[in-house]
Amino acid sequence: MKGRTPMNVLLLLYLPLYIYGLSLSGLSIAGCQSPPPEPTAVNVPVAPAATETAPVPRDVAVETLLDAMEEQGRTMKDFTASATMEKFEALTGEREVRRGRVVVLGPSGTERQIGIAFDEFIDSTGRGSTDARRFVFRDGWLWEFDPTKKQAIRRQLAREGEAFDPLRVGEGPFPVPLGQPKKDVTREFIVTMGTLPDAPFFRSLAVAKSGDANSALATLRLVPRAGTKMARDTAAMSIILDRSTLIPRGVEVEAVNGDKTRVLLRDGRLNVGLDDAARAMLMPPSTDGWKIDTRPLSP
Repeated sequence: MKGRTPMNVLLLLYLPLYIYGLSLSGLSIAGCQSPPPEPTAVNVPVAPAATETAPVPRDVAVETLLDAMEEQGRTMKDFTASATMEKFEALTGEREVRRGRVVVLGPSGTERQIGIAFDEFIDSTGRGSTDARRFVFRDGWLWEFDPTKKQAIRRQLAREGEAFDPLRVGEGPFPVPLGQPKKDVTREFIVTMGTLPDAPFFRSLAVAKSGDANSALATLRLVPRAGTKMARDTAAMSIILDRSTLIPRGVEVEAVNGDKTRVLLRDGRLNVGLDDAARAMLMPPSTDGWKIDTRPLSP
């Protein structure tokens, strides 16, 4: 499984953080340790978990969450968090884990910048190794860096000056439902309240298991509507949130073929500012002597 397309890595890290209209998830960077401003609590009613994928009546819990996420997305300035990602391959039963950090700066649109750094890889046998990978999205280009091989891939996602959001449903290559107008989300997905996925990967969240009246967590289950782009490959996704602050805690994406990708987020910090180390993650590293593969958009 090692070496699979980095575009899937980015898609899965984009999912939870677009709650704020941002993009990714990453590690709490040194120097960003000051306590974040107290978020306004969101009183999300608890609703029974949905078990059907057919269209269901709107319920107040889902409506409240989507409204609050859309509103909170308008205030996003920066975000950092730690991220652990697990990929499970249904055909072979193999699992792999990557650990790293991400930083996001700027609101949706041409000003958004994203930096991701993975520094640890654990294979299906449980053996860990250093496998440094970096990803930077800025100015319409997505960079992937492999320092070990001194190789970089530079993919153009938007033309210069183009108002492009790589996460916008129906527009970008990473169609993410949250942090966007509720009407766009419900057009593309059937959204219901769900339960915490039953996976050892989320064991640390099970103490505050969602779906219970006193839970600190809320889980949204999103099923792509028939005929949408995501319905081709994605069966469903679960997004786990802190019920009062809406800070994302985890994501599970289930592919049509049974493969699953899970992301666990820790120490999420919103709008506390970025220090020099965090900002450095948003800049491509020196690539003198590297092999660079540039892939511009078609004319």
